[in-house]
Amino acid sequence: MQFSTWRWNRILAFFGGVGLLFFAPWTGLSPALPEWTIDVLLSVPFGLCIYGFTEQPRKVIVQVPVGTVLGIGILALYRASGVLLF
Repeated sequence: MQFSTWRWNRILAFFGGVGLLFFAPWTGLSPALPEWTIDVLLSVPFGLCIYGFTEQPRKVIVQVPVGTVLGIGILALYRASGVLLF
């Protein structure tokens, strides 16, 4: 198998996502930011890992972290307004 036939963009996306997931706890941002912003920021490396594993096109994979961000944002707005869903 030749190196030129490898899908380097997917390989680098996977290792970049895993690296960011392990790097995030050591950044020291957790005490300074609200909890929901950390969850939003961690959806990006999660999307990179999914892109590295699957054969889906980028447009489909982008929907996963964007949907996660929107869902967390809506829950944060509900909690900020005093409505506790769970």
